[in-house]
Amino acid sequence: MLRSLVEYYAEHEHYRCGYCKRPDTNYSHGMWAHAMTVSDYQDLIDRGWRRSGKYCYKPTMDVTCCPMYTIRCRALEFKPSKSQKKVLKRVNKLLVGQDGLDPSPECGRKMSTGSSGSEVLAEGFEEGGEQFIETMREHQDINLDMVKNSKPLDCSGDEVGDSTVQKDVVKNVQLDSVAPPQEKIVKKDTGPDPNKAPCKKAKQLRRERKLEKLKEKGIEVLPVSPRKNKEKQIEDFINELPDDLKHKLEIKLVRTSPPSPEWLATAKETHEVYVKYQMTIHNDKPDKCTEPKFKDFLVQSPLLEEHRENGPRCGYGSFHQQYWLDGKLIAVGVIDILPKCVSSVYFFYDPQYMHLTLGTYGALREIEFTRSMHSQCPQIEYYYMGYYIHSCCKMRYKGNFYPSDLACPETYKWFPLLECIPKLEASPYSRLDPDIDSVDENFPKESDLNYIPMWVNGAVMLYKAYKRHAAGKKNANKVNELIEYSRLVGAKSAKSLILVR
Repeated sequence: MLRSLVEYYAEHEHYRCGYCKRPDTNYSHGMWAHAMTVSDYQDLIDRGWRRSGKYCYKPTMDVTCCPMYTIRCRALEFKPSKSQKKVLKRVNKLLVGQDGLDPSPECGRKMSTGSSGSEVLAEGFEEGGEQFIETMREHQDINLDMVKNSKPLDCSGDEVGDSTVQKDVVKNVQLDSVAPPQEKIVKKDTGPDPNKAPCKKAKQLRRERKLEKLKEKGIEVLPVSPRKNKEKQIEDFINELPDDLKHKLEIKLVRTSPPSPEWLATAKETHEVYVKYQMTIHNDKPDKCTEPKFKDFLVQSPLLEEHRENGPRCGYGSFHQQYWLDGKLIAVGVIDILPKCVSSVYFFYDPQYMHLTLGTYGALREIEFTRSMHSQCPQIEYYYMGYYIHSCCKMRYKGNFYPSDLACPETYKWFPLLECIPKLEASPYSRLDPDIDSVDENFPKESDLNYIPMWVNGAVMLYKAYKRHAAGKKNANKVNELIEYSRLVGAKSAKSLILVR
């Protein structure tokens, strides 16, 4: 039976924040995971934990400067926005040969402006947040611009305060006093004549004449409701490409932990793309992009490889999705496949292809991948995007992937992002659960401490046995630390994770 083995660290406090750049305002708790089952990690990320390599951490939400809320996209309900469809079409144009492969140096410069290497820690795809307002407008019932820019209306329906509109109203009133009351004088080149019936297309006229003839013959034809064009999904954009493509894009899924032969064969190329990305997009120095650091961050994983009877064919665990364009590696998505979701860890690409907006494209392909995983394993329904940080404008872009939910930091229940925005606008840290009586249903009881499994001198024992075993020894009973640990991981995980002592 697979088991998770972890070491817990007390609160990591007063360190530099990679988002607001303040030197000593970031707080979090941490765990080093020697090994972890995918089920245990699923439970942890649902309580606000994330991993960076084998290090797992959870922000101290009510204290840290930039609260980080776990965000997930409901992949099965996802509909691409207009701007996201443009990204898909842009890549398709390249593949059919309508767009060149050699972008100008100016391409994508706006997206990379202001990027920072300190934003690397356990974030998913990285594209700008300027599309967030557009997504809000697309999925809300009101047009924010109309509300913001509206002016008082007079009885005629024209805007008050516009001198041009007022003059036209006066002219129309004067003309109306001369013209017959049944008709309106229409100025030239101002649109269709309201006194005449709207023009009909020839096809409609032919249809009406045919219906009249059938009616004369005593044949009654029921009206046909107009057909609505089916809204395109991600899969439609991916599958609509012709067979005779000028360029070939192939996405390969390779397991990284334990390292598969496919990963080992492409490790050098993957690291080279990572170095280009970090140095160009995040202005990192070469000593921060070394191969050992790259592997610690994006290759090493505590997740155990698992294959289940009703699980996905590739199994659960940690993978790289490699994007190969005409045999050249141009981008890599680092993902975890878990029992309920596909979790994005990081995404990096060759800056030469920045004009393709590959960060957004990679996220869309990962959502499509999540949906394909659902067809194999119905329990997989969500696409986890890491953390949503409303106090950092550059990190709001994750809200563009609609619909998405945030986890409440107090009850760990999920709520639609759009309902959470007003609370986050009022305060960076907020209890997102509107029910004041709602509680954390996974909160441990005092008696649960006795059933925490512990690794002691090569043997596993419950805490109640460990207390007797370690009686009288120095620092044997760190009860307060154990209580803190169990509250952070939850009662279920506290009884499942084996804690090293």
